[in-house]
Amino acid sequence: MTRNLVSILAIALVINACGNTGNKKSSAGTDGSAAKVEFAALVEHPADFLGKKISVEGKVVHVCMQSGKKMFIVGENPDIRLFITAGEDMPKFPTELLGSEIVVEGTIEKTATNEPAGPETEKGMHAEGTAMAAANADSCENEAALARQPVLSDLMMVYNKHAFK
Repeated sequence: MTRNLVSILAIALVINACGNTGNKKSSAGTDGSAAKVEFAALVEHPADFLGKKISVEGKVVHVCMQSGKKMFIVGENPDIRLFITAGEDMPKFPTELLGSEIVVEGTIEKTATNEPAGPETEKGMHAEGTAMAAANADSCENEAALARQPVLSDLMMVYNKHAFK
């Protein structure tokens, strides 16, 4: 009887130990993971997420065909876009993402602000400066729409990864 009781206790301890992986207190963002953010919350309080690693869900409405390193997603309001850019070390965005619902992860940063036209742009730029600007420009309707929207126009997400919803 005692031998059976000891055997049962030993088995119970082994089973309990297998299911116990320790205290895993990990709140989003504190251990390097991305905090899940609703698109609407990002729109309402964009400054709260500057410099933070987040994941946000949206529909891909544009994948850049020229560089392949830019993409735009929208939430419930299709007129408010989030600009997502892939760093130099990241591969191009697959064009198959267009129209897909995805969860994208990255860090929210400020974009370079467009300077107002100064005297040198009114007079014209040097030929090499114009060529560089033309090479770097991705003139698409989505970037124009991004510039016109009331929020998120000066923010971008530096892409880490994505997953299909």
